[in-house]
Amino acid sequence: MSPSVNPAPQPAGLFVHAPDTWPQRARPVPLVGVRAEATMRGAAAEVVLSQRFKNVESTPIEAVYLFPLPTEAAICGLSAEVDGRLVEGRVEERERAFEIYDDALADGHGAFLLDQERPNVFTLSVGNLRPGAEATIRLRWVQPVPREGDALRFTLPTTVSPRYHPAPGAPEIGQPDHDKLDPERRHHVPYGLAFELSVEGFAGGIKRVESPSHPIRATLAPAVAVELAQEEVALDRDLVVIVEPAALATPSALVARDAAGARYVQIGFRPEIEASAEGAEVIFVLDCSGSMAGDSITSARRALELCVRALDLQDAFDIVRFGSTHDALFGQARRFDEASLAAAVAFVHATDATMGGTEILAPLDAIVRRPLAPGRTRQVMLLTDGQVSNESDVIALAARHAATTRIFSFGIGAGVSEHLVREVARASRGEVEMIAPGERIEPKVLRQFGRVRSPALTDVQVDWGGLEVEQAPRAVPPVFKGELLTVWAKVLGGTASEVTLRAGERRWSVPLDLERAEAGGPVPLLWGRAAIRDLEAADGRHGSSQERPGARERRKNERLVAIGQALGLVSSATSYVAVELRAEGERTHGAELRRVPIALTAGWGGGAAAAPQPVMRRSRASFAAAPMAPPAPAGAPMPAARRAGGLFAKMASALSGGSVGRSAAPEAAAGLFDAMPLEQAIAPAPPASAASADALYDLLLTQRADGSFPPSPALTALIADPAALARLGATHGEAVVLTALVLALLERDFADRQAEWQAAADKARRFLAPSPALDPGALLGALVAGRA
Repeated sequence: MSPSVNPAPQPAGLFVHAPDTWPQRARPVPLVGVRAEATMRGAAAEVVLSQRFKNVESTPIEAVYLFPLPTEAAICGLSAEVDGRLVEGRVEERERAFEIYDDALADGHGAFLLDQERPNVFTLSVGNLRPGAEATIRLRWVQPVPREGDALRFTLPTTVSPRYHPAPGAPEIGQPDHDKLDPERRHHVPYGLAFELSVEGFAGGIKRVESPSHPIRATLAPAVAVELAQEEVALDRDLVVIVEPAALATPSALVARDAAGARYVQIGFRPEIEASAEGAEVIFVLDCSGSMAGDSITSARRALELCVRALDLQDAFDIVRFGSTHDALFGQARRFDEASLAAAVAFVHATDATMGGTEILAPLDAIVRRPLAPGRTRQVMLLTDGQVSNESDVIALAARHAATTRIFSFGIGAGVSEHLVREVARASRGEVEMIAPGERIEPKVLRQFGRVRSPALTDVQVDWGGLEVEQAPRAVPPVFKGELLTVWAKVLGGTASEVTLRAGERRWSVPLDLERAEAGGPVPLLWGRAAIRDLEAADGRHGSSQERPGARERRKNERLVAIGQALGLVSSATSYVAVELRAEGERTHGAELRRVPIALTAGWGGGAAAAPQPVMRRSRASFAAAPMAPPAPAGAPMPAARRAGGLFAKMASALSGGSVGRSAAPEAAAGLFDAMPLEQAIAPAPPASAASADALYDLLLTQRADGSFPPSPALTALIADPAALARLGATHGEAVVLTALVLALLERDFADRQAEWQAAADKARRFLAPSPALDPGALLGALVAGRA
């Protein structure tokens, strides 16, 4: 059927189909269960996702299921097992794949179709499933596992959050966008997720494994294996597993061959560059739409206050809030000082998720139109759940203004649109941090500010020596101090013994041995995914100024199809299709459409995200294995926050009005695992409460704009002799004494968390620089121990 234009204006807003009004509410849900089996090897993972369908109705059905995958996943396989028969899928041009699927159903055969709706959202169609029949669809993909500090963060998204749909600028063709992205959502669905992860390829072993999203069980010896502590859990939030190796991998080159013999290279660099000492213009952009209500806005406010306090006196800043409309604290960047800090803190504390829809494009457009001082780069820090449908417009805006505006995004919540927050940062040469409910925010904020201080290098390129290559991504990713930068290339010819990253006069080289090429593996597929992302980005790259309507789009699609079919990858132009051929007597016709309802994201639109719940069933088999042992008792969890003991534990207890539990620092955690090599239950991190019990956090939030620390409950709880403080203050100044005391306490009691307080300490030392130095040991003895 040819597409038609809908002449009537398309609605805008948020579409959440209520269960009570959904016409298929009383019909059985054909999806029975989902199982994910993942293997992490170094900084890449291979995942097999099995989705089991069963038709318990008396008529054939066509089941349609919308689900998310990681935005960087390279989907490279689809197979279907129907009543014991295995059918392998193949990649075809998208419309051709639908024709094959449609014709198969018309002829009475079974068929299966996988379409990409967004780079991280897909639709699976299970066509002509006969009464009583079962079908298990297995998807295979590889994905890079991004670094998060010294750890690796594996994420498996499980549901598609409701999207806000801005009014379209032109009539939509065919099915409206909100129909494709907004199926029925329910608080509970009768299918769940089972999950297993194995970790390989780390010669030095694993230091810690934890999940901020789900209770898990981890076996660390003799091999690393992770599984859910519950038999199955609801698919209502991202599943996150943090794996910290004992040692960071050395930057290296990997070489692999595809089935046709073509060679591909993956190169990793870890450059060291100095932070910029120049002042920055930083614009904070906070999502205050209704979907941020509850845990998300609480986390966002906390992150935003930490961001503002990390500024320096030479910086200028503003805060912009948005929902259906947007407003600003100042309207233009204002110098950071004590007055602007106080105004910002009051503004943040008065902010809530009450501004309606998610119109993210308008505030970003207004920001990039602001005048900018010559020679400066504007730094935008975006805090959002990204739940909008016009992602491509937002990403395109970021790409057009990348020369003057870098966007550093925080994806906040249990079901973030990873595609938006990751790609808007990538397009503008920024970076992204993901914050799940209950995760500690401070390290992520400080990592982002370290990147903000990194110079925006514009002359970066990879020198492939004598090699002729097709590089992906085409533009070298941004360079940040000490962080791994990865590029891929398909070798077209030539030879070389090393590859060099160049940034002006700076050089970083990695040796290359093209003869040590392994067969298959993830490298060719990850190159293909990066090349597809470049093509889909619509970055406006062209040579001729002549306009040829449709010509560039046609060439782009031809290239997408060529890559997809050569490597078996799904894209916006390619789909997987499989046909279950049936004998004449087995064919069925008249399949009825059944759209699978999906789980509403935990905590969406308000309220706290409850702990993951097991799936309750009514005598229906699932993918779950035999019942697992129950999780460890409440005393066994690995909490997210680490605290020092001693005086700071007492201070935290005084501030929070109760006792403070102590959790293991990394070294202690490693020792715990060494002593307990068998299964260990790990609970998810508890959600952040309004009254923090983290003494470090309470202390850092009292720092003034000039870097000094004033009297506060956090410090009062430590001072054993106020008279000694008065005497020292009369000689040196109270602010000088308290600031020097805080520095001494940070170094003594929080040495294992230095990355979190380093920026605050640097500001404090700049404040103290004009004053005579105070001996830290003597200061601690005089004030904390009470010796004058």
